[in-house]
This record gives sequence, structure tokens and C-alpha cells, in this order.
Amino acid sequence: MTTTIIIGFCLLLLIAYVFDISAKKTKIPSVILLLVLGWLVKQIALTTEIQIPNFDFALPILGTVGLILIVLEVT
Repeated sequence: MTTTIIIGFCLLLLIAYVFDISAKKTKIPSVILLLVLGWLVKQIALTTEIQIPNFDFALPILGTVGLILIVLEVT
């Protein structure tokens, strides 16, 4: 189970990197692509009844760090 979560995070990180590269060429912000990816992963997990760990304790911290990174992004 733990290796599946680690592999899943690695795959999502690689997809986020591809979105960052493609965002420069398509002029679609990578944040929007990541939001759509998150929604799709959630829908797939609900459809296939995959258990998703509860990250409610870390969401405020990750959200704050994410907003800071978006604001400070250098183009």
C-alpha cells in the first residue's frame, strides 16, 4: 500500500512537470491543468473505490505554501 502511494505521488509529480512544459507552448496555465488532474484523480478513485488517505491535517499548510509559490512565481 505504501509503495503504491509513493509511486502515485511520483507519477503525479512527473505529470505536473509535463504540464509545466506544455503550459509554455499552449498558453494554458499549469495550475488549471493541475486542478483538472486533481479532479480527474478524485473521480477515478471514487469510481473504482480506491481508498485515499486523509490529508485534512496537512491541507492548510500545503494550501498556504502553494499560494505563496503561485504568487512568487517568476516568469
